[in-house]
Amino acid sequence: MRWSQPSSTPRQGREVTLARVIETIDRTAPETKAELAEELGLSQHYLSELLQELKAEGIVHKGYVIDDVTVYERAPAISELTCEGRSEETLDRLLGHLEELESVTTDQYEAAKTRFVGETPEQTAEKLEPLANERCLVVLQVLKSMTLTTDWPGNRIASDLGTIAVNFEIIGDRACYISDITSKIESDSAGIVHNHIRDIFDGGLTINEHVVEIVFDAEVGRMDDLYAEEDEVHRKLDELFELVTAYEPEMYGHLATLTRALERSIYYWVNAAELAARIHTGMEPDHIPE
Repeated sequence: MRWSQPSSTPRQGREVTLARVIETIDRTAPETKAELAEELGLSQHYLSELLQELKAEGIVHKGYVIDDVTVYERAPAISELTCEGRSEETLDRLLGHLEELESVTTDQYEAAKTRFVGETPEQTAEKLEPLANERCLVVLQVLKSMTLTTDWPGNRIASDLGTIAVNFEIIGDRACYISDITSKIESDSAGIVHNHIRDIFDGGLTINEHVVEIVFDAEVGRMDDLYAEEDEVHRKLDELFELVTAYEPEMYGHLATLTRALERSIYYWVNAAELAARIHTGMEPDHIPE
């Protein structure tokens, strides 16, 4: 439920503060009242009064917060996702399916890059899409069974592996989207942004190399390298967003959309690596010792 003051009534004083409280909760999802008070610059006593008012109106609800650090400290590593009665063969089969999914979605991404540089891929991202969907479905079916039959915290791990699988599938979807946009862009029209986009494609593939090692080989020490490459890619993305504003509206729309799709691909790869690092170590990625 979203709260807003009727437009016919000027928002001032307490009403404005109430709106700030709602917007800040929605934007930052603070875990404690102290964090929210600090973010707003209010005393906890005054904030408590405001929250009571919002709770009474049914706008804000008190909820439980999961402490992920504690969860993962108590969770088994990915190699130990075998509870009593579950065979290593089942886990090996699951990880094999996940590797197959990652492989085909990376092929989709590479196919999108190939098409962007004006070459013809052996198989387009669009033709690979049904295979990606099929492999993702297989992984999710195995994980669904694990989630239902594995006690906590093993089922939490299974759920995270499902998120990793979906992330890979989304990257394949983005590749199809990029390929479609590329067909609307003449290669010479991209001008000076062409090399920037190629560099970002390459940066994504470098990030994916780190992701594969982290997810499947537990090489969590590569998180620092992954973050360094992510920072470099985002720097280039920022430059690219600035460059594309110089184009006429239609071309700007195509280039900006393509850039955003590349950005989201990077996000889903990095998120998959972070989930895997937590599964492997029981710690948040930035807490893992070098």
